[in-house]
Amino acid sequence: MGVERMHPPKYWLMRAEEFHTKADNCQYPGTRDSLRQVAKNFEALARQAHMILDLTTQSDERGLEARRVAQEHADEQRMN
Repeated sequence: MGVERMHPPKYWLMRAEEFHTKADNCQYPGTRDSLRQVAKNFEALARQAHMILDLTTQSDERGLEARRVAQEHADEQRMN
């Protein structure tokens, strides 16, 4: 399981914001650039977590719809 599945997108965005703030307050250019890269990586994790969340939600909805249709079919079979 990837780390993006362990936390919601909001978590990763908050971490990105934290590192952007640290970078903005850093006086050393090399360190500032590294902190900005870390923030970009957290933003990428947030995007991945969001995509996984969307796919999981769609999958869950399809599963519920399939169960509903199967139940309707079973109910019709019992009535006939």
